[in-house]
Amino acid sequence: MAYRISYVIFSRCVNQMFNNLVSQAGQMNLHGVPNDMIQAFSGVACILIGPAIQYLFSFLAKRRIAFGPIARIAVAFFFCGGAMAYSAGVQKLIYNTKPCYNRPRVCPASKDGRLPNDINVWVQIPVYFILAVGEIFGFVTASEYAYSKAPPDMKTIVQALVQLTACVGSALGMALSPVAKDPEVLVMYSCIAGVMVLAAMLFYWRFKKYDKIDEELNQMNVEEMDERV
Repeated sequence: MAYRISYVIFSRCVNQMFNNLVSQAGQMNLHGVPNDMIQAFSGVACILIGPAIQYLFSFLAKRRIAFGPIARIAVAFFFCGGAMAYSAGVQKLIYNTKPCYNRPRVCPASKDGRLPNDINVWVQIPVYFILAVGEIFGFVTASEYAYSKAPPDMKTIVQALVQLTACVGSALGMALSPVAKDPEVLVMYSCIAGVMVLAAMLFYWRFKKYDKIDEELNQMNVEEMDERV
């Protein structure tokens, strides 16, 4: 249960780039870039950061420094919590900027919604790089862990259950939609950040023991598959 709850919150953080972060970008000076194009930096970030993380894994492995799947997932949760905290900071900057402050594009000074708050949209870019690190550590590790540890006859079912958390995360986003508006969205970002960090700590505390027996679990699964063959 703790695993599923943590991943639902994690999915909610990652899904922000497809809705609320797009709206947030629309409140800033875009300099000719459509606000729904900014999220493309998530893919760019994954391409750039992926090799660096692969090098990190190789570096740690050569020096026999343990960095098990549970630790990697916990790191992913912390990064996503940090991304939401950064988003809250960006939202606060928007609210502190003229002409409309905490009512972007709706005050009379916005010229019927054509004039955004005077802050550059590029200050939002780091959030996509932080989320990219969380995605790589979180989704990839979870899929690998679920597949390698599941019984041979249940690998597909377990993988489907992992993906189901993303669906539940989207449903949670629909439930939070009433507060995803100005000025309450700042509180929403802050709360999601706090809950994600708390979930990361609880997750690691609850499951860190499995990193110590990871090789043993892998061997058990291999032996079970050999017996079936």
